[in-house]
Amino acid sequence: MIQAEPYLVRRTDTALLAVPDRTDLWVEHVCRNHGTLDFRFDDPASFGGGTVVQRYAGRQLVTFWSAGIRYARTAADVRRDDDDSGRLLLPVAGTIRAQQDDTAVEVAPGRAMVITKARPVVFEHERDVRAVMLNLPGEAVPRTVRGPVVFGVRGGLGSVVASMITTVAAQCDAVDGPQFRLVSDTIAELLAQYLRPREPVPDTLAVVDAAVREYVRQHAANTALDPTKIARDLGWSLRQVQLALQRTGTTPSGLLRDTRLDMARRLLTDAPPSRTVADIAHACGFQSLSVFGAAFKRRFGMTPRESRHWQGEH
Repeated sequence: MIQAEPYLVRRTDTALLAVPDRTDLWVEHVCRNHGTLDFRFDDPASFGGGTVVQRYAGRQLVTFWSAGIRYARTAADVRRDDDDSGRLLLPVAGTIRAQQDDTAVEVAPGRAMVITKARPVVFEHERDVRAVMLNLPGEAVPRTVRGPVVFGVRGGLGSVVASMITTVAAQCDAVDGPQFRLVSDTIAELLAQYLRPREPVPDTLAVVDAAVREYVRQHAANTALDPTKIARDLGWSLRQVQLALQRTGTTPSGLLRDTRLDMARRLLTDAPPSRTVADIAHACGFQSLSVFGAAFKRRFGMTPRESRHWQGEH
């Protein structure tokens, strides 16, 4: 009976080498993990980087950090090794840029990216980047998918995937081979579902509408929340969010305002008299008391104080 290779956790850090040897080690190490690539270092003389590689039964997860660098997988590389596997890239710190199929994207913490090795790709980053990269089987990235796929990881399926991948990376010394394989395969299956062909636009917009409403309901109290942040955190474009909400008669700003006002009205009813209107306004995401008061009166036909008095009499 053929035994599976042992579960491997290997740490590499160029800081342990003399400066002239660091880039050579990095090229050899990255190519061993990801196949042939072209490298361009921002500053070879000061380059530094490191990895923690987890590997078992053909599955691989790499946590890495490094100075600025550009990687390119050329058409010749694609023809040479015939590798159609994918990579899930999850930044932890810093921004990573990628280009594939004439589509350029950027990902930073809060978003993730999937690319395929079946076609040429370029990705690069500046200094002080830290990220996690999981190998994906070729079938997890449908050939119909064009360009890098970017999605949010602060809600929905994206948050589930991000939690699984960061946890198994952090627990690299506590899990064993079969456990690591199970988590890796589960993530690949979840992503395959996410990347499958989408439903027609009306159904897709309905999904966007529902997700945005739920996200706003949970985060409306955040004073920094605005339409751009909503779209970015959920992994959709602002235009998609606008179109989805337009179909149901509102806008991102209108939904956020009305959700905050509904929260405020409930608090005005339930909170003790000692809690001020200003405190309630701020707790519901309003930074300006005058803006809150004007919006509340337009929505409910009375001021916040009048609403509190009226509720006390009924």
